Amino acid sequence: MPTTITHRVRPPTERSARTRLLTRLATAVREYGGTAVLALSHTAHPVLYVRYRGRTVPVVLIQGLDGRWWFLWGRAGLGDASQIEAVAAHLAGADALAPPQFPAPRKQVA
Repeated sequence: MPTTITHRVRPPTERSARTRLLTRLATAVREYGGTAVLALSHTAHPVLYVRYRGRTVPVVLIQGLDGRWWFLWGRAGLGDASQIEAVAAHLAGADALAPPQFPAPRKQVA
């Protein structure tokens, strides 16, 4: 996978955090025996498609108000992007007995 992306007449830029994290998740899902395809477009919004519980679901990445990154999939799937291995195992079905463990949300400082 290239380390730079060119957008029409814009100069090449470093791959976005979204692309890097979704690429890492796709690789991890495949290592657990799952199926994952990363769709890149000319926008900064790549989408990972994963075979999950018998259907193909999109996985996107959002940045929370606290600055942390989160994977979102299906109707209610949510995973902390710092826990790529746990999320990948869950999406690939390798954790059939236990859901991934995610850290508690950080408390807001006033």
